[in-house]
Amino acid sequence: MGIADVLIMILIIGGAVYMLYRSLWKKKGHCQGCDSVACEKKQL
Repeated sequence: MGIADVLIMILIIGGAVYMLYRSLWKKKGHCQGCDSVACEKKQL
């Protein structure tokens, strides 16, 4: 593996960790467009 491969791997893993942080821990599992605690859900 060359230095370019290692850098690409670090960028991909870093991006995945950031996405997990942003969606799971920062928003505490809320939906992507929702910043409130209780999301409204349509009932059938």
